[in-house]
Amino acid sequence: MTTRISDFSIEVPAKWILTGEHAVLRGGESVAFVMPKFALKLSYRIQGKSRFTPNPFQSQIKGLLSRALEYLGVREDLFSTGEISISSDIPIGAGLGSSAALCVAIARLAIWKAGSDLSYWIPLSTHLEDVFHGKSSGMDVNAIVHGAPILFSMAQGPRPLSGLQRMPRFEFYDSGIRGSTRDCIERVRQWQQVHPHLIEEIDGQMREATRVACEGLERYQRDPNEGEAQIQKAMEMAQGCLETWGLVTPELLGQKYDLLKQGALAVKLTGAGLGGFWIALWPSSGTSTLGT
Repeated sequence: MTTRISDFSIEVPAKWILTGEHAVLRGGESVAFVMPKFALKLSYRIQGKSRFTPNPFQSQIKGLLSRALEYLGVREDLFSTGEISISSDIPIGAGLGSSAALCVAIARLAIWKAGSDLSYWIPLSTHLEDVFHGKSSGMDVNAIVHGAPILFSMAQGPRPLSGLQRMPRFEFYDSGIRGSTRDCIERVRQWQQVHPHLIEEIDGQMREATRVACEGLERYQRDPNEGEAQIQKAMEMAQGCLETWGLVTPELLGQKYDLLKQGALAVKLTGAGLGGFWIALWPSSGTSTLGT
């Protein structure tokens, strides 16, 4: 195998989730979009001995590269020379896929450097994200790699939500609170141990939220008022699941009610919970740009 020795760069966007968090790990579906407003940039340059420019993920880069090269079955010293530079304005712990963006970029770099097949990109990215989440569903990775709205399940993978020419008025608000996906997954697991008789009911509610969201997005293209009402219902159902699982603190609840008092139709956290960004659905006085 011939190693390529030219410069490499990639920019990957953040993502956001409308519905499906957590239940996707147990066979449910999720609706995911990219958010180009935030992005991670990675560049690699052949230059002297190996070094990494300071970045928020610096302590994890070597481990992720080793894991990637092992997965691809290539030499571990492939990055013994060169400089890797990473910059990101995707907030960490905000439900916007900061770890997934890093894994997508590292996986693409490793595939390029090793001259491996691009078909490895998504499975390798998901394999790397296991480092952060224990066991990744692949939802965030698929949303980022595809760069378009998707309906995702672990069984069927990503399916494009085509035909979305316009979107409801979604606005995003930073709660200022950060949460760990791994901690959120553990909290849901503990909740399930205490309430085993409710597991299927709440997962079913999240699955129904995804179904209603997809129908609402499709209907919004023909009838914005009816579509908006369905999306409002879907967001309320999904947010209710997060609250039932104990992933919304009193401080976060206060922020939600403040947005509702200001006129938002529905307000939901995006991501695993315990912090991050709010998605607020506002009455449409126009349409929002997809993924903003």
